[in-house]
Amino acid sequence: MKNLLEKYRRGDISPEELETLGKEVDTASDYEIGNILEEAWMHESDVHDGVRRKMPETKIRKIRLWTSVAAGLLLLVAGVLSLRLADLSHEQNLLAGREMRIDAGENGKSRIVLPDGTKVTLNTRSTIEYPADFGVKNRRVRLSGQGYFDVTKDSGHEFIVSAEGMDIIVHGTKFNVYAYPDNDLKEVSLVEGSISLRYGDVEIKLSPNEKACIRTESGRLNMLRTDNAIETSWLEDRITFINKPLYQVVDMLQRHFGVTIECSPEINLADRYTGSFSEHRVEDILDILKMHYGFSYRSSGNHIVITNTQNN
Repeated sequence: MKNLLEKYRRGDISPEELETLGKEVDTASDYEIGNILEEAWMHESDVHDGVRRKMPETKIRKIRLWTSVAAGLLLLVAGVLSLRLADLSHEQNLLAGREMRIDAGENGKSRIVLPDGTKVTLNTRSTIEYPADFGVKNRRVRLSGQGYFDVTKDSGHEFIVSAEGMDIIVHGTKFNVYAYPDNDLKEVSLVEGSISLRYGDVEIKLSPNEKACIRTESGRLNMLRTDNAIETSWLEDRITFINKPLYQVVDMLQRHFGVTIECSPEINLADRYTGSFSEHRVEDILDILKMHYGFSYRSSGNHIVITNTQNN
């Protein structure tokens, strides 16, 4: 490596030798690089000590002498650093084009930690994507589905969650996002801290225990007070409904248990329901709901059909 560095310093290194030098510098430890620089310093010092003994010791000559040594060493150091920085820049360019994707799957939840320490919990059938160079220039992720975020504070890099047309901007906080692509309803509820929500031309700020509800078909956005214990009950393996229409209850059961539920036309899906369940089998929950609504159901594998009892 020393011979190649000397050629690099003189400017007569070939392209093939430069490539070899780059690989050697990349694999060398800081200790090895330090030894090379120290040897170069000692060599230059010995050479100039011999010259000094033959010359009168004047301040001007000393200044010229050590300026020459410093210039040579600076060129050598600059060569090593430029090679390392060029390699780092190349790696960052490669990373900039790559995307990381995490999928929670059909059943259960996934808990992940992003490179900056931010903790994310994904619900069933949810995914998160972020660039491989996350945190280098910005902290932006894309969410599809439901996720709970506990964001690490970093004043130099704002954290942005993009989800189904929404941008949620935070600096260090805890919040829940519900944004499944095939559901008209999107929700963002704030547990702790503060966030800004951008949707189209509208931007609003949320305070703890507030929730923004968006209807994507109409573009309508509402702000509500909420109970975070309810909004985040899914983290504790509970399913909670507060005055939810039956079609939303059915939709959540499908997502949570990975089943398909087919409702006959006579079922009034606009009826509303309030209740909370610990995680059971989907049949256990349907048994409770059928007592409330008077319907019946039959299941075959992952397919469930709900019908009106009076028509059976």
